[in-house]
Amino acid sequence: MRLPFIGPPEDEIVAIATDLIVRHGVQAHDEALYLVEVAAHIGANKNRQLYLRAAREIEKSFAQAKARLQGRSEAVRTAGLPAARTPSLRAASNTEEVRARRLADGGDA
Repeated sequence: MRLPFIGPPEDEIVAIATDLIVRHGVQAHDEALYLVEVAAHIGANKNRQLYLRAAREIEKSFAQAKARLQGRSEAVRTAGLPAARTPSLRAASNTEEVRARRLADGGDA
């Protein structure tokens, strides 16, 4: 008698989902679905189930990340704090100019 397919262990699913996210970034979900199709085409039912569950895990992970980002931006907006800004190229070049002038005047940068 053949035993029913129970499914891959959860840690294996998470490991594959993490690997796909690291390798393919935002397209990880699409890659997992592509691998589902490939596994179905070659008749690898276990791999098909594995990648299908990994695609669901990736989708959940992206949804959680999006919710966290929205929560942060909402917190910044309600607290009245300025959004994080990166220094502009002009500011960076001005800083270099100031350092160069101080060195030319005999001071330390």
